[in-house]
Amino acid sequence: MHNRPNRCYILTGASRGLGLGMARAIAAQGDHLIALARQETPELAQLGAALPGYRFVAVDLANTDQVSEVAEELLGSLAAMDWQGIYLINNAGVVEPIGPAGSYGDAEMARCLTINLTAAIQFSNAFLRHLRDRPCDKRILQISSGAGRNAYTGWSAYCASKAGLDMYNRCVGLEQDGLPHPVRMASLAPGIIDTGMQASIRATPEGDFPLLEQFRQYQANGELADPDSRGQAIVQLLHTDHIGHGAVLNIRDFI
Repeated sequence: MHNRPNRCYILTGASRGLGLGMARAIAAQGDHLIALARQETPELAQLGAALPGYRFVAVDLANTDQVSEVAEELLGSLAAMDWQGIYLINNAGVVEPIGPAGSYGDAEMARCLTINLTAAIQFSNAFLRHLRDRPCDKRILQISSGAGRNAYTGWSAYCASKAGLDMYNRCVGLEQDGLPHPVRMASLAPGIIDTGMQASIRATPEGDFPLLEQFRQYQANGELADPDSRGQAIVQLLHTDHIGHGAVLNIRDFI
């Protein structure tokens, strides 16, 4: 009788888009899935109903106190269990506010940085702290963006948040390299995907985002990747040696 590896995935932003695509890939493997989002969508609930190792955790990633509480409880309990592999995928993100710096409010800016960067660091720090001495396969994947590596007019907050995520990943990778039981980690630009984020970008007033027409053409020309197929490719990549100690990757190099 074939026994599946005892593996667990913690996935933020799991309810839709790329997150739901990755959740489906994880479910297809029969592994344990801890899905985090503000709300459990019907699609995610249906997936979870067929997966014995599924758990949904409601969390508002813009609320740092709530994130800290959830991360500590969740990683503390998971660290007490026996896993062959445990994986954190920080996928949740928002692109807003879109517009020139100085045109958006502090609250919008803070929400972007908190969801895209602070919450990812909070979950990563809890993962590193609680699983430090565990000898199993441990990996963190930060879903970043090409916007963290290239400047775009109108995306100052989003670009800054993703650049910060890339740099956090690189710094922690250096710290983990050489430890007795290191956490392997990478930051990945997932490409342009047919998600709600892309719909939000296309709905932006042209004066706030000069590249608007280019993004509309991505959809018109069928250049947006399918979330399910891209999610499957990312989950497969997570288990390769490309996930090193702070690697900064682009999915286009692997598909």
